[in-house]
Amino acid sequence: MNASQKLGLFILIVISVAYVYFSFFSAEGFHPSHLKNNTNPPAEELTPISENEEPQQKEPEKEHIYKTIKIFVADSNGNLRSLNRHCDTDIEKSCFEFAIKELILAPTSWEKSKGFTSEIPSGTKILSVREGEGSVMIDLSSAFETGGGTESIYTRVRQLIKTARANTNLPVYLYINGRQADVIGGEGIMIKQPLTERSLDD
Repeated sequence: MNASQKLGLFILIVISVAYVYFSFFSAEGFHPSHLKNNTNPPAEELTPISENEEPQQKEPEKEHIYKTIKIFVADSNGNLRSLNRHCDTDIEKSCFEFAIKELILAPTSWEKSKGFTSEIPSGTKILSVREGEGSVMIDLSSAFETGGGTESIYTRVRQLIKTARANTNLPVYLYINGRQADVIGGEGIMIKQPLTERSLDD
């Protein structure tokens, strides 16, 4: 190797050393960030999920609470008898309203087979049931006061009164199509309001 080649080799070495120095070092010292592509990820990133780890258990379903309510229908002798229904307090917003709904629908097929009947016309609809702090208002469709004659109307009103009184201690008022029902039916039967056991007394 002649002098010219030695000089070229020396210059190449100097350039290489300078490149390495300025690539990885600065005037403030060594910076680990220069080696970030060569570092291993943090230990927690490599932690495998344990195969024995138990899955999260689902919260137990909430147990429904039922309240027993009473509705009144007629037995085979024409006497009013109470039947129990169970109101799911997690579903029904009002167990009193639930009782009125069940009264309108009663009796069931099984109850009919046992001789229970109702004088409330099948076309009767509940327009609203409004419960305030001091009273309750039941608003029924006009079908409630049609058909069946005087005795039938007396019985259906008594069914409603007994059902209402069995399921609330508040005064209850009956409305037909939005108007307070002080007189009901074509026979003009007088009803004293709020509804009590004496509402139909002369």
